[in-house]
Amino acid sequence: MAVRFGLLLMAALVSLPSLSSAQDVVARLKGEGLEERFTEEASVSGRVVAGVLAGSATASDALALYASATRASDDICVRVISRDGLYWSENTFTWPDGADSGVVPLEYQSRYREQLAGYDAKDLAILGYEGDCRQVPDGPVLVAARGTDWQQPATLDILVNSGRSDTFAVLTNLAGGPKTLACQTITSGRRTGYDTVCTVPLAEAPDNGLLEVRIMRRRFDRMMPATSLVVHTPVNGIR
Repeated sequence: MAVRFGLLLMAALVSLPSLSSAQDVVARLKGEGLEERFTEEASVSGRVVAGVLAGSATASDALALYASATRASDDICVRVISRDGLYWSENTFTWPDGADSGVVPLEYQSRYREQLAGYDAKDLAILGYEGDCRQVPDGPVLVAARGTDWQQPATLDILVNSGRSDTFAVLTNLAGGPKTLACQTITSGRRTGYDTVCTVPLAEAPDNGLLEVRIMRRRFDRMMPATSLVVHTPVNGIR
């Protein structure tokens, strides 16, 4: 009987590592608690690019980043702003060892989970870039995800504060040459944090895992300063 119990215990323990490993593959918050706020008075995003989100994102308070084999920093700065401008956060996370593919959840224990879960898929912009928030103002961007039913995205949504301009996304390093895409203005609801979505297909993304994008804005026949960003395209192999 004791032998049988021992065998059952060993079998149970064998099944635990996969769960333990999944729990360990988390980007940990670097600090005591989340720097975040949720107010009744909307905050205006000061950045042209408010977030880069997988097209497969869903409404959820669970936030994550797609891994990249070309990531060079162990620190990831994550900025979050809601489209209505009521929610804002900026925090640095530490990337887990060995997470070079799939999706890495963020240790994001928000005080406003109910409010975050209530935002629709494209109503919460997440901008995750390499580096410590206190040291680096921007850098190569990792694609963000919401929810836990992760899929390999076919498109990216670049969420932009257009300044009431016509907006275009130029993919500058495609094998067949640059491609210009017209971005779509969000027409419903409050648009204080950002007001435009640039949907970028990933089918033609370069094999080196880095997609170079230039956001162009035109207002009253006058071109505004361009905003350039480099996006780490997701690596195949969702965990």
